Order: sequence, then C-alpha cells, then structure tokens
Amino acid sequence: MLNLTAPVRVAVIDVAEPLADIDCGRAEQPPYTAAWILVCKAGHPLGSIEIPLRAPVIAAAELEREVSRQLGEDWHRDRPAAHQPPPLPLSRASVVVPTNFARPAELRRCLKTLAQLDHPDYEVIVVDNRPDHAPLAELEGVRVVREPRPGISAARNRGVAVATGEIIAFTDDDVQAHPGWLSALGGRFARQPHVSAVSGLVVPLELETQAQILFEQSGSGLDRSYAPLTFGRAGRFRVRRREQLTGREETRSLYLTGEFGFGANMAFRTAVLQASGGFDEALGVGTATRGGEDLAMFVELLTAGHQIGYEPSAIIEHQHRATMGDLDRQIYGYGLGFTAMLTAVALRDPWHLLGLAGIVPAWLKSLRVESSAKSVNRSDDYPPALARAELRGMAAGPAAYLRARRASPPWRR
Repeated sequence: MLNLTAPVRVAVIDVAEPLADIDCGRAEQPPYTAAWILVCKAGHPLGSIEIPLRAPVIAAAELEREVSRQLGEDWHRDRPAAHQPPPLPLSRASVVVPTNFARPAELRRCLKTLAQLDHPDYEVIVVDNRPDHAPLAELEGVRVVREPRPGISAARNRGVAVATGEIIAFTDDDVQAHPGWLSALGGRFARQPHVSAVSGLVVPLELETQAQILFEQSGSGLDRSYAPLTFGRAGRFRVRRREQLTGREETRSLYLTGEFGFGANMAFRTAVLQASGGFDEALGVGTATRGGEDLAMFVELLTAGHQIGYEPSAIIEHQHRATMGDLDRQIYGYGLGFTAMLTAVALRDPWHLLGLAGIVPAWLKSLRVESSAKSVNRSDDYPPALARAELRGMAAGPAAYLRARRASPPWRR
C-alpha cells in the first residue's frame, strides 16, 4: 500500500525489451519512497507492481526480481501484442478532445502525444467549449470547432457531428496517450466486428501528491483490469462478462459499471453512436451533474443489445488532481454523476427502475463494508471526509439531473 505522505515514482516498462535501471531521483523534497510501475509485454499490460525504494535507482536486476515475484506466471505468459496487425484494415478514426482551455499546458501536452499516434488514418478534433464571445482557438495540426453550449456532452456531440471517421475515440485534455493507443482501440474493433464500443486502460501520469495517491485508492476511477474483456446483455438487467484470453464468463448486474470504461479513454462505432442519439447533454462535466455521461452511454448500448469491449493495450495516462481541495470536489462530482446517470437511464427507460430496485439495498450496504470492491484498496488512513463527500454527491445526483434536464435538449434515440 502506497504511503500517503510521500511522492511515488511512476514508470512504464516493457519486458519484451532488455530491462534497464530506473532513475528514481527527485529534485524536490521529499524524495520518492516507492515506485509504481506498469509492466507491459510487447505493448500489452501484464499488471502493475510497487517497489519500496532503498536507493535513488532501481537496478535492472532488482527490477527483474520484483517483476517475477509480484507478477509470477503472468510475466512469462504470451499475450497478444498491442501492435499486432488485426485481420482487417484499421478503419479511419476521429479523435475528439473537448476542452474549455482551462488547462492550456496540459492540452498542449495531450495534443503532442496525439500527434505521435501510430494509427495509419486518423484526425484530431478539438471542441472549443467556451462561450461564443471567446475567440476561436487556433491549434496547429488539429481541427478546432466551436460548441458554446456548456458541458462535455454537448462538446462531444459536436465532435460526433463533424467527425469523418468510422470510429470515434474520446479523450480529455489532461491526459497523455501512448503511441499505440488508437491502433489498439481500432484493432479491437477490427477483430470483433460485433463490438460497438471499446474502452481502454487509464493509469496515473504521476503520483506526486497525497491527493493523487488518494485518488488511486478511492475506487472512483476505472476498475483497473489487465485482461481484455467483452460485455454483452444477459437478461434485462444483467450483463455477461467474458475474458477474451481464457474464455471465462460470469454474469453480473448491468449497474456495476466500474469495468465498462472511463470517459478519458473510450471509442465507438460512429453509426452506433449517432443512432443512440449521442451523449445526454444534461450529464457530464460543465453541467449541474458533473459526470455520468460516459456510463450512461455504456448502459444504453448494453440495454439495446450491443456489446462493448475493454482493451487494456489502449493506454492513457491521466493527470490526477494535485490538491486535496480539487480531489474533494472531484470525488463529490463522481458520486453526483453516478446517481445522476442512474436517474437519466431510468427516465429514458422506466424498466430500469425494476432493475435498480433489485440491487440498490445490497449496493448501499456495500458502501459501509470495508472489504467491498469500492473500499478494498483504501489504506487505514484514507480520509473519511472523502468517503462522505462521495455519499453527499450520490444523494444530490437525482435532483441535479432534473435541474440539468430542464436546461438541456431531451436525450432521444
């Protein structure tokens, strides 16, 4: 378990190449006390490991021992390479990045990584989500379009309207994309023509502050899995989860959304997204609900009989919030967005009320159980105030959605 009071070195290694020393020196004080390392093989993530630091450098020999000890057989198991050519040509792709230009340095860093993707045919569309009176931004190498209606859903829908790709991938302005990110998403669509959406792996870009480490423990992000998954309907309120490599299947509630995906790393077949009516503009950052639009779309597609995939070789590094104040607001927003999303899907299809009635009591009970999936990664000194902030957000979500609904176009198929 990571120390909440000390910064952590974040690194990505690939064991298909000869291992090298990892420099863990830090110019500022305090020094790094541990390293969090994403271990890949030929571009495909095998898992993550944590190494306490006894010196400012992790020697290659020590790194090899720790990978072998912590990952065991996973290190030696062959997995599909992230860049292995799919059986069919990759479709043209559009990458949509909504932004209000509040983080210009992070946006420039994001666009720099998007310019270095190895996909053979793609465009990058930046949606300027500022009001009309702001001058339209000029960014080299990308297409910039305006969407003055506030909210990430309105911005994404504007991107969908102008995209030329058969596949539309979405990410945020505070991320870095690995070079093979878009090809990994596109390859999954090519290998599985019946899949309508694909999400990918989101890992931390840095763990320099207490707030960033606490976000990793909060259980508010994507349930991090390193195995390719496919989800499909298995009843009105159930989905079938299939591990692609082993063939293992299990059924679970439609509303256990942690593994479906995350708005910073998701892609859709353009025709399917358009037919679904796009994202609900009463959900998402920039509206009263602060989130939930990504999960609402996944639930909508699964309810309609579509399948969605999760592809861990599509890697995005996310810039977690650095201060405790920002983290508190973010965790509150995640709780708000989650119950707002449940309200949205229930209003769109009232049958969901029956499904939710069957799981809400057990779900509420799990929030108080320390061994629940939500709490299992939290340290003993995880701040109770963060858990309370999330619960406050959940309580406020339905009313927030109803307010936002009155100010937004209706969500129609």
